[in-house]
Amino acid sequence: MSEKTHEKPEKHFHFILMGKGGVGKTTVSSFITQFIQDELQEETLCIDTDQVNASFYGFKTLNVEKLSIMENNEIIARGWDTLIEKLFKTDKKNIVIDNGASSFIPFLAYTLENDLIELLTSDDNDFIGKVFFHMIIAGGESLGHTLNGMTSIIEQFGNSSANFIVWLNQYHGKIEDKGLKFFEMGEYKKYKNKIQYVLQLPEYTSSTFGQDISDMLSKNRTFKDMLESKSITIASRHRYKKAQKEIFNILYQLPIF
Repeated sequence: MSEKTHEKPEKHFHFILMGKGGVGKTTVSSFITQFIQDELQEETLCIDTDQVNASFYGFKTLNVEKLSIMENNEIIARGWDTLIEKLFKTDKKNIVIDNGASSFIPFLAYTLENDLIELLTSDDNDFIGKVFFHMIIAGGESLGHTLNGMTSIIEQFGNSSANFIVWLNQYHGKIEDKGLKFFEMGEYKKYKNKIQYVLQLPEYTSSTFGQDISDMLSKNRTFKDMLESKSITIASRHRYKKAQKEIFNILYQLPIF
C-alpha cells in the first residue's frame, strides 16, 4: 500500500513597492487585503514596514502588524530578518507587505544581498512560495519618480521568479507624458515582457464618490467599516457598496489569489 502524498500549501507574498511617498501604496495594500478578507473570506498576514508613516498599520480592522527595524534613526539591515521569520512561520496563504518610501532602498538592497526571492520560492521550503511585486505608477508630478522606481525594481529583479504587477493611479493627475499614455511609453515597452498585469485604479474625483473614498482612506477605514457604520447617509452607503464592487472586480482580474 503506497503512502499518501501531501501537497505543499501555497504562500503568496504581495510586496507593495515604490520609492515615492503618497502615490497610493497603502490604498492598494488595503484594497488587496479587503478583497482577500471580505470577498474571498480568507485570513491574511499584513505587515507595514514604513518607519516614518505607517499608514497601513492604521487600518485596525485589517489587523496589520508594524515591523520596527530602526535604531538611532537608522534602518538596521538585520532588522529585515524579523520579517523573514514572520513570512516563514505564518500559516496564512496570502501575506501583504506595504513597504514605505523610507525603507524602499534598504529593502531592495537587503532583497538582493540575501537572495530573498529565491529564499521564498525555493523547492526546499515546506510551502510553494510565489512573490508578487505590486508597483504603483502615479500621475502628475509623481509620474517620473514612479516610472524610475518601476524601472529600478524590474532591472534588479527582472531575471528572478518574481511576478510584476503595475497599478495605474491617476488620482493626482493623468499618466501621460508628451502625449504618450502608459502603454506607449518607453519604460513600459522596454519591460512589457516582464510585467504580468497592469491594473487601473478607478478615478474618484467628484464631490460624491471622490469625497466618500477620500474620507474612508484618510480615516484608515475599510469598505466594510463604512457599510456597517450607522453614521453615514443612505446615498454614501450606496456609493461605498458600488465602489467596493468595482474595486473587487478589478482584483478578480488577477488570477493569483
